[in-house]
Amino acid sequence: MEELTSFRATLSHRHYGEGAFEHRKKQHSLKDLKIMTYGSAKSTKSLFRYVNQEYLQHADGYPATLLIGLAGVADLTEQEQSDLAINIVSIADQQRQTDLYLHAACHIKLLSHDGRAYLGSQNLSYGAEPYFNGANSKKEHFHRFHEVVLRVEDPDLSWVDNLFSLVLADHPLWVKVTSEHMDSKRARALVAAFVENAQLKRVIDHLSAAIDLDTFIQSSPQLMSVEFSSMNNTELCKAVSAIAVAEDAAPLFDLFKSNLLPDPDFSWFKREAVLEELKGIISAVGEGFRAKSALEELMEDDAPLLLDDGNDRRLVERIRALATLHDLESLEDYVVRHRGSIIHSIIESPDYSQDYMFGAIDNDGNVDESMLNQRFSSSVVEWDEDSEGELHRHEREIMTIDQKLGQVDTAKLRADLRALFDSEVNTLWGSEVLHRAEALSMAIKKLYAHELKDKAFMRFVYQLRAGKTGVWSAKWFKGG
Repeated sequence: MEELTSFRATLSHRHYGEGAFEHRKKQHSLKDLKIMTYGSAKSTKSLFRYVNQEYLQHADGYPATLLIGLAGVADLTEQEQSDLAINIVSIADQQRQTDLYLHAACHIKLLSHDGRAYLGSQNLSYGAEPYFNGANSKKEHFHRFHEVVLRVEDPDLSWVDNLFSLVLADHPLWVKVTSEHMDSKRARALVAAFVENAQLKRVIDHLSAAIDLDTFIQSSPQLMSVEFSSMNNTELCKAVSAIAVAEDAAPLFDLFKSNLLPDPDFSWFKREAVLEELKGIISAVGEGFRAKSALEELMEDDAPLLLDDGNDRRLVERIRALATLHDLESLEDYVVRHRGSIIHSIIESPDYSQDYMFGAIDNDGNVDESMLNQRFSSSVVEWDEDSEGELHRHEREIMTIDQKLGQVDTAKLRADLRALFDSEVNTLWGSEVLHRAEALSMAIKKLYAHELKDKAFMRFVYQLRAGKTGVWSAKWFKGG
């Protein structure tokens, strides 16, 4: 338990034949009025009527705060839910100057006003009046209970606000009634959500969602994955090499992007299957979690996602590092390193129209590997005649570097480039989605910290998740 404060107090015994809070009847106005009371969900209307008549109508200054703990919310039938919605419409019309909360898990009784506070077993309801009041009417419930009332003597009542904050931190289990609930459709929706979240099944739903979110995040999913436009091996290798050695690589990188990527807007590269998996997980989480709303808002955002200058600079540096890794800083060194795979590629799919194939074919018409190896590093002497009839000698490689690059297996280079772009593109949106998913998981685990600490209960949760049956109550896995 969390200790809120310590104070001097006077404890009084209240006999059911006397009024519990007679001092109130001597006051015409109540300042800074805050109330917590409790009753059956089926008697919400009469409970509010009493508090409104005896207290809220006498509230002075700031809006009063009323929190009504209601028993049996999860077990309300459809008809009882309909009745509660009708009552909420009526209540919403009467309490415009009050912050009114209905809570499915609060048993506290508190009255605070004018620098005083009262705690104890006594509800603020018709049961606070002498039990024989209304004996000459059709009244059927006569509350005859001994009660205790604790009157706090210390003037510092900051703990009252802290208490409200702690109770309202349990957000799936309360709803706030406002003037908008004078609309019957909204009132019915409020009651439906209230009843659903009050069910024990929701504890399992939320804990399961947190477990599934953690599993999802730990799998390091890529929420965005780029698709490259068609770019042949020669163009790709030369572009990466040029970026690696250029003093000012920005213009080269811009050209590379335009050739490599079909669209500068990366919002098209969201992975829908992965997003649907995440949406499926959080669909089990109640709407009261702000972290869920923040996550859904980002997931539904379809604004364009563009690389900025910072992204471009990082990509250039990472491409340079990638070029070093693949020996692409020198194209000559690169093709030498891949000589074996180039020769093998030519043998597997020979193009007999190429000049370098001349002299590399044996008598049976097959590619001769040793002869092809010679052609790989050989050159021929050619003579050109100028306009004055002068001959000029020059050497030409039999297999040009472009032809060699065209035969290189660039699968690993392309995979590394894609991973590089995927990583950077995910910083535009995907990384924040995962961050917010983690925030939602943490919010759920904070709310259910007590359940998570109990090993026996969590074993039970995992049994339910596994579909096992036992002697436990069906309320843990069924609505109502």
